[in-house]
Amino acid sequence: MRKPILLVGLTVLIAAGASLAAANLLMRGVAPASQNAAAAPPSLSDGVVLGDPTPRFVANTKKEAAEAIDATAWAPMNQALVQLARRYLGLPFKGFSLDGGPKEQLLLDLTQFDCFLFVEQLLALSNSRKVDTKTEGVERFGEHVRRLRYVDGKVDYCRRQHYFSRWAEAAERNGYLVNLTPFLPGASSRTVPLNFMSNHISSYKPMQLARNKQCITELEKDLVLNQAYIPLAALSGVLPSLRSGDIFALVTKVPGLDVTHVGFLEKRDGMLDAIHAADGAGVIRSGNFGTYAGKVQEVIGMAIYRPRPNQGEKAGSAKTGE
Repeated sequence: MRKPILLVGLTVLIAAGASLAAANLLMRGVAPASQNAAAAPPSLSDGVVLGDPTPRFVANTKKEAAEAIDATAWAPMNQALVQLARRYLGLPFKGFSLDGGPKEQLLLDLTQFDCFLFVEQLLALSNSRKVDTKTEGVERFGEHVRRLRYVDGKVDYCRRQHYFSRWAEAAERNGYLVNLTPFLPGASSRTVPLNFMSNHISSYKPMQLARNKQCITELEKDLVLNQAYIPLAALSGVLPSLRSGDIFALVTKVPGLDVTHVGFLEKRDGMLDAIHAADGAGVIRSGNFGTYAGKVQEVIGMAIYRPRPNQGEKAGSAKTGE
């Protein structure tokens, strides 16, 4: 996401793990307005997809991916995600990393993260396990990132999933996760237009290219989200239903946005912590998830997603709350 930076004090930033500046890193929205059906992105000039689907591994990411897949090979999905999240504690935050050049690339980077890429790449890693060779696992990692990041897996800025809620809808359709939010006690809903990018064009480097500006502006004319969320006041009644490995998203009242921060939950000694990539702090653990969530400015509630087990793994292999 790229919008004029909304400044938050550094103390709150580190304690809460997100500022409204993080909103700029959470919008990758090209998915359809309907929750129930996938709509095609706008037509592109000459029908050309301006992107390179060849995976580009940053620094030692290929080696690290192989080792991470091997280290979590036989853990249940929720435990594997927590093990992966712990593995990257202390690594630096890096924003705007997908916007480095005029041509979209399938970038894979396990050396630094924003909060969105932290969730996306760890979910891809956890779905790349149970393979015969490390090489096969790394290849699957790239393929899972491509499927998660882009509409129909086509590498192109205009097909990148810029908004987290739309990313999650596509991930649910493709079998990666389940949106638990509507089924949790106290759930509410709202209708919100997703038009932050088209209202802040100058903040997005790739949108200085005319064709990217055109396709995103056209897409967002009618892009509306029907969003389920748990209001902050109801969060305490939901916490006992959550478990390690669940994905949280902080629902915001910032106009044109759905959420401003995401990460993973870990249950320790009966308490829920958040592990996430925070602007100004890197990958950190924020203790007491309920308290942490209430400190983030402009947040009105939560959305919760539960990753599905790997193929062949029993859905009930990990008890709720673990």
